Amino acid sequence: MNVKRKALKYLVIFAGVLVASLFFARTIQTITTPKVRKITATRGRLEDKIPVQAEIFFSKSDPFFVKDAKTIAMTVDRVMAKEGYLVKEGDPLFEASLPTYDSKMKELNDAYEKAVRELSVEVAGHLRLKQSSEHNELYNQTIKSSDDYYAKRFLAYAAAMRADYDLPPDIAQWGVDPKPTATPRPVRQTGTTATPEPEPTPEPGHDAPKDVQDAMKNAFDAWLTMRDYMDTLRRVYVGGGQIARTGDGTFDYIKKVDGIREQIDKALAEMLKFEEMAAGLTVIKAPRDGYLTEFAIKVGDNYDGTKPAFQMSAEGETPTLRCDITDVKKTLQEGTKVTVENLTNELSITEVQVTPDRKKYALVALSESDLAAMGGLSNLMGKPINVTVQYRAQKNTTLIPASAVRTDSDGSSFVYVIKQTWGGMLGNSTMTLTKQKVTVLETAARLVSLADDMSYMEIADREDRSISENQPVMEYVE
Repeated sequence: MNVKRKALKYLVIFAGVLVASLFFARTIQTITTPKVRKITATRGRLEDKIPVQAEIFFSKSDPFFVKDAKTIAMTVDRVMAKEGYLVKEGDPLFEASLPTYDSKMKELNDAYEKAVRELSVEVAGHLRLKQSSEHNELYNQTIKSSDDYYAKRFLAYAAAMRADYDLPPDIAQWGVDPKPTATPRPVRQTGTTATPEPEPTPEPGHDAPKDVQDAMKNAFDAWLTMRDYMDTLRRVYVGGGQIARTGDGTFDYIKKVDGIREQIDKALAEMLKFEEMAAGLTVIKAPRDGYLTEFAIKVGDNYDGTKPAFQMSAEGETPTLRCDITDVKKTLQEGTKVTVENLTNELSITEVQVTPDRKKYALVALSESDLAAMGGLSNLMGKPINVTVQYRAQKNTTLIPASAVRTDSDGSSFVYVIKQTWGGMLGNSTMTLTKQKVTVLETAARLVSLADDMSYMEIADREDRSISENQPVMEYVE
């Protein structure tokens, strides 16, 4: 009886020890075995949000130089535009003063007056007048009337030039009642040069502006006065007056007078040309509609015409966002959605370009409302703009978390597939890892697109320590 009781006692002790051993063995295994999460692949289109940098872009900019700025110095006094402005033809861009204008105009005017005086002296002095007060008065009045006429003639041409009118070549038409007429010039922009366009032929005959009419009338009246004095002298010259004519040759006299008149006309043309040039330099206007893509003019600048004063977008072009996607590995194409900082509405890629230097860009069209919402084009020029491309793959593929894809020593990609077996005295299961080569199509921030079908496999992910092939693992449970 005692033997049976002892045997039963030892059996109980043995069973307890066995259970305890199994318990502690399982506990040790649990502590030392790597834990992994089991995942399964899904099917779908890979999506990703790709941040890129963008800038305002125009495909072409036309440079504009200020006409004749090399001829006369310009100093910028006022700026009315800014890079990024949308301007209309004729809008003032900046104003300038011409520090050397007065000295240059005086130089031209002196040459003009010299020729006028030479003509007056030649005509009046060609007669051997007696040194009487009557003859001296006629001589002086003739010269004075000639000076007065040519001075007022220049003022009339200058006023017409500023108003964009051409005056009749015949001075007699300047006194037509009730109003003198002039021909309007074609509308043009002064001050800037680009590729010239053919100008339409104006219609002759038009009521001139009042200041032009007044200047024409003053010049006409001065011409009448000069003509009367000249006629008096001419009668004397041909022997029709009370003063004896000279014995000089008529032909030589006429040649000399005609030559002086040519000098007067040349001097007048130079003065008018300079006046027109100066008028075009004081207020520089936009030559056409467009965006100012470059505009670095500042108050106080001295501009000499050696470089463009500003640049404008090509006619009809609107600004776009140009996104640098050179380093983006995914295939982006027209229609891909994008979001832009400070914009609530979604935009899309309108074009993908590759430049000769192998840079790759995605272009995104912008509307006027888009530009306004982003703070205005002038505030965006030359600044980086954050854009997020909303990428979505064209085809369904196998998708798994990016953390489950690993790189082998040869640079290839693989995943650890979980192989589960059942057995043992207590029927426990074991899990071991097997390498499975995979072909990565695309990657995103969280997911990876694979060419392989892995729908029937369990994959190890997010292990709590390093793992290797054929290593036993346990499933991590929350």
